[in-house]
Amino acid sequence: MPGEAGVCVELLRCRGHPNVQLAHRTTFELEAGERLTPRGDCVACVSCRGGGGCSAEGPGVLFIAAFSLEEPYVATARVYGWSLPRPSGGRMIVRRSGERRNSLMIRASASAAELPGGLRRLLSSSFTRCFVLRVTLAGLGDEVDAVDVLPGGVVEDAGDSGDAEARGEAG
Repeated sequence: MPGEAGVCVELLRCRGHPNVQLAHRTTFELEAGERLTPRGDCVACVSCRGGGGCSAEGPGVLFIAAFSLEEPYVATARVYGWSLPRPSGGRMIVRRSGERRNSLMIRASASAAELPGGLRRLLSSSFTRCFVLRVTLAGLGDEVDAVDVLPGGVVEDAGDSGDAEARGEAG
């Protein structure tokens, strides 16, 4: 959809694992593989499947929902950032930095350590099922760049109206 703005939506399914820690301060990862060692302190869930592989790039949001048979039964989180085309291979990393390698999202508003504690608790059980809905505003071309999107921020159109005085800006 070059030159045409649109929305790309992708649903991923995964499950929790007893070794989920969500302690990493700069990333979190959705792992396609089924195994997880205690060293994987950034991994949020394993056996990640689904989606068609959204090839869009632009401002995005991840809606994460975990469902369990144990209290609190449901835990959710929203993470904003710059969504990238789905990486090939099994690694889908969400990063606070701008590093694009194996990244599903960069300039993210949260890392593993910043995800809600209820989500951490539920995802540490292999009985928990998790759904990640990724929504990307696509086709903006050069209008917006990843460096313009602050974690959790709003992208504003400065426009070219020259109405700085009306916006309260000094001329």
